[in-house]
Amino acid sequence: MDLRKFDGQCVRITLQCGDVYDGICTYNDQEYDEHEFGVPEESLEMMNCLFYKSDIKTVESLEDHTGPYGRFLDPYGKLEEEAVQDGIMGIEDGLFCEENEHVIRMLRCLDEYLNPDNRQDFPCPNETFNVLRELIKTTDDNEVKEEAKRLIDKWESSKIQN
Repeated sequence: MDLRKFDGQCVRITLQCGDVYDGICTYNDQEYDEHEFGVPEESLEMMNCLFYKSDIKTVESLEDHTGPYGRFLDPYGKLEEEAVQDGIMGIEDGLFCEENEHVIRMLRCLDEYLNPDNRQDFPCPNETFNVLRELIKTTDDNEVKEEAKRLIDKWESSKIQN
């Protein structure tokens, strides 16, 4: 499998264990990964997650996909869920990612955690909303600003009701 051809593309990676991750990836060659991470194996990187070639079962390009979530098949995925579960550092990585599409997906994932029907605990809400406020100040993207503001309003109104 030639991972290099997926550099800069939106892809769906299925791992040998069956886990599936969607995202815009960067190709890392063997020398880079050995120097930076101590692993002499090429990989694809999404946000701050590395997927080494030996762990990858398949890679599917989503570049030609068009749907309600652009090139992505779902509003958010395992990559964003794991980032939220990792806590504030993972959330910051998602919200300040260079790929705007990943930022939007992280905001959608955070929105799900604020859903009253969601049974999952929302880790570090106060820190998360401080990060959202910082995102509003620093981003130039109006869609990101509006979604972040909506999440903050939703969170504040749920605190008032409780």
